[in-house]
Amino acid sequence: MSWIKEEKVDLPPVISCMSINENAMKAVQNLNANITFGSSALTRVQEECIATVVAAVNSCRY
Repeated sequence: MSWIKEEKVDLPPVISCMSINENAMKAVQNLNANITFGSSALTRVQEECIATVVAAVNSCRY
């Protein structure tokens, strides 16, 4: 849809694609931060490593 224009934001594509609805974009960012990182005994580096391996195995570019 050529009439829809995304805002330029310095975020990963999976989040920035929601830039046309800033409230939705911020809600998804907050959900991701609260669920994915910080709520386990693992360090942030360990969590990022696991997320990277899972994304690679699933051929996910995000």
